[in-house]
Amino acid sequence: MGQINKISPCVGVCSIDSKSKLCLGCLRSTDEIAIWSQIDNKKALEIMKDIKNRSLTKFNSNL
Repeated sequence: MGQINKISPCVGVCSIDSKSKLCLGCLRSTDEIAIWSQIDNKKALEIMKDIKNRSLTKFNSNL
């Protein structure tokens, strides 16, 4: 039986910001990274939506 590929926001830049506790590459929290292999794609999509909002907030605050 083949393995099902899970979606992932990972971009291979794995470094946790000490202040925000978010990965600088994918903007996932350390808790989200820890549970990623156990969640289904529905939950992964919810987190990715949150990540999109984080990135909009992060980049808009730097303008």
